[in-house]
This record gives sequence, structure tokens and C-alpha cells, in this order.
Amino acid sequence: MDSVIMKATTVLTAISTLLLGALLHVYIKNLKQIRSKFTIGLFIFALLFLIQNIVSLYYFITMMDYYSAEVEVHVFILTLLQATGFAVLLKITWE
Repeated sequence: MDSVIMKATTVLTAISTLLLGALLHVYIKNLKQIRSKFTIGLFIFALLFLIQNIVSLYYFITMMDYYSAEVEVHVFILTLLQATGFAVLLKITWE
């Protein structure tokens, strides 16, 4: 049976993926204008986190039943912190 916490974690991971897609969009635009190590680093940072989130999303969807109740809360908290961090970074970057 799918747990509510793991469903919420999956939704948060999808949100993080969308936030990272938006960050990548901004970073690609910046990279075209400013070719510096910093902009390349931001692009790589967002790209690697996007890959990690896509892989996590796949595992959450396909292996949700295998997560133990003890781990679900920790995974949710880490995912919530990550999504919050990406949202703050996107807000700051967009301005």
C-alpha cells in the first residue's frame, strides 16, 4: 500500500524537478551571454541536481512499496528541504 508520506515525497520531487528545469533555463540564457566559470558551474550544479531528482522520482514511483515507515519521514524531510532550497534559489536567480 502506498503511503501518504511517500506520495507527498514524490510530488515534492516532481516540484523540485520543475524548479531545476526553470533554473537550468535561466542558467542556459546566462551561459549564452556570459561565458564564465561561475555560470558554467551554476549550469552543471543545476544539471546534476536535475539528473538526481529524475532518478529519485523514478525510484519513488517504481519502488514506493519498499520504503519502510522509519525511512519515509526522513526521505520526506530531506526532499522538503531540497525543494525549499531550490525554490529560494530560483526566486533569487529570477530577480
